[in-house]
Amino acid sequence: MAKFIDVLKKNISENRGKKLYTYYEGYDVKDSVTYSEFDSRVKDFGGYLQSLDSKGERALILLPSGVDYLVAYFACLFTQTICIPMYAVDDQSKAEIVKQIIENSDAQYIITSTKYRTSLEYWFGDLVEDLMICYIDDFVKSNFVEEEIYDEQIAYLQYTSGSTSQAKGVKVTYNNIYANCLIMKNHLGFNDKDIFTTWLPFYFDMGLIGSAINTIFNASSNYFTSAEGFVKSPISWLNAISIYHGTILIAPNFAYEMCSKIDAEKMKDIDLSSVRLTINGSELVRHSTLHALAEKMKKYKLNPQTFNPAYGLAENTLIVSAHHPEKGYQHVTIDGEKLRNNTIEFCDEGLDIVSCGTICAGVEVKIVGLEDNNLLAEDEIGEIWISGQSVTQGYWNLDEESGFNNFLPNEDQAYFTTGDLGFLHNGFLYVVGRKKDMVIIRGKNFYSQDIEEIILKNTDNKLKNAIAFAIDINNTEELTIMAELSDNATDVHEELVTMIKNIVATNCKIVPYDIVLYQEEALPRTGSGKIQRQSCKKVYLE
Repeated sequence: MAKFIDVLKKNISENRGKKLYTYYEGYDVKDSVTYSEFDSRVKDFGGYLQSLDSKGERALILLPSGVDYLVAYFACLFTQTICIPMYAVDDQSKAEIVKQIIENSDAQYIITSTKYRTSLEYWFGDLVEDLMICYIDDFVKSNFVEEEIYDEQIAYLQYTSGSTSQAKGVKVTYNNIYANCLIMKNHLGFNDKDIFTTWLPFYFDMGLIGSAINTIFNASSNYFTSAEGFVKSPISWLNAISIYHGTILIAPNFAYEMCSKIDAEKMKDIDLSSVRLTINGSELVRHSTLHALAEKMKKYKLNPQTFNPAYGLAENTLIVSAHHPEKGYQHVTIDGEKLRNNTIEFCDEGLDIVSCGTICAGVEVKIVGLEDNNLLAEDEIGEIWISGQSVTQGYWNLDEESGFNNFLPNEDQAYFTTGDLGFLHNGFLYVVGRKKDMVIIRGKNFYSQDIEEIILKNTDNKLKNAIAFAIDINNTEELTIMAELSDNATDVHEELVTMIKNIVATNCKIVPYDIVLYQEEALPRTGSGKIQRQSCKKVYLE
């Protein structure tokens, strides 16, 4: 039996009466299960899937956050149904992405609830007739039969956002899950006393692996809500942490930024003293955000030593690097002008770059030259390459576009080329941008994150977000900036545009071709709230 499945069976057997997953909305619990109750629900639905001969087939999970979502996911794991974690479809853009994924994966099954029966027909039309629709809340029970599962079998497909050209299905094996969960357990000290408290959606690897799967892998407990619930009421997350004594928080940087701005009146009953890890990943971690969070939350007993910026990606199942628990985080200040020449020079005033921690044992990371694939030394910027047991098996039906199975000169170890750019300093990993987001203007390299950070740092909190990218104008690369206004932006647009233009010209020695301002929350985002730079560029060009 696959090692991952063995761990699940052992933890279920030994913790039958222990609370496993609790889903809440606002201040109300909507669904809650012990290990034993969850096991029963998984096997009931798993027996139904077996009766439909779903073994080896692809099945999309089109459900909102909730315990039912996890029942569907684990039922697929136990029946060797290759599930594809997705979301409930409620708009045209989501429908188009799901259609693309159905075609790419040749999916035969959709797992959803009866609530969405009519909307499926609306969004997918005749396509529904070619699929087996499985309702998590309306099915005929059948006896579950345990079958042998092997480590190298594909457990599920983790599809990337599809924000650039085409969504890609990362092939994650049972062994990949086991290896990455074990890496996180050893590096972050996850244990059966931990209480995960989050809102991340389960079609997002940080929500699925980082929170939900780590919970049952470590015999822990988990209290969660939806991303929509968090965005609507960030205080509800902090309230759940206080009530359930949450120990593990996992979220992207923007969520901690939102928490740092909650009105003090709403915070009067908040107590965050139970938290031992405040994991921050998925997007650029800003030093200013962590500083503001520390200042805001010290009154509510959140220890800044718990702050843990990390780096991971679906192609490595999840985690690559993180800080060690309760040691605080590292950051450096570097010369921005030198950075644009791919040179690291540390200084007192400049760009603050937060480290993503040390490389986790079990993952190997190399920093590789962009032109010659040669191995680089510390404090040299290159592409991040990774290898190890948690590196996944490529993309479903897209292996020719793969960054997998690349080799350093004179080595036979295969690596995945992440497309992320960074450097190592004193054993800590720093990520500075992505290859595809590098802006080359007048022969000089600019990192989109670098320009964005300069803008946000110098506009007196008048902007919530800034996105920088290059467009082709008469065969010349020109810089374009899209930005979201914050609540306290009272300037007229022309004044802010002039301010941004002067900031970029002064710090980067280039004048932006165009600057477009938007109201808060107007730019394209993933389901987890992360702004999609390439989608912003597409919107601009259209």
